[in-house]
Amino acid sequence: MFANPRIGKPFTDSKHAFTTACRDAGIKGLWWHDLRATFGTRLGEAGFSLKYIMELMGHSDPQTCLRYVRATDAVKRAAVQAAMLGGHSGSPAGHKMDTWKLRAV
Repeated sequence: MFANPRIGKPFTDSKHAFTTACRDAGIKGLWWHDLRATFGTRLGEAGFSLKYIMELMGHSDPQTCLRYVRATDAVKRAAVQAAMLGGHSGSPAGHKMDTWKLRAV
């Protein structure tokens, strides 16, 4: 997809490029899989069902997918608030989209 400017051939390993980009940007302690976890977590915060998250992340096993979807404090607070009010009082974590309505599997 992207050519290495030194040799003119496509890059074959994006992880090396990721490490270099992080180093050049002064970012320490960020790993490639952190991006997958962020993606999965953000989809979960937006209210998408596990089925959709699995499909978007390319997982066939729910357990594998759940390794990447983190429960954030904001979503936990929204869940407790919804339970106390007897239902949703809005989308999770103050999300502006109505994607939380797409929970059907």
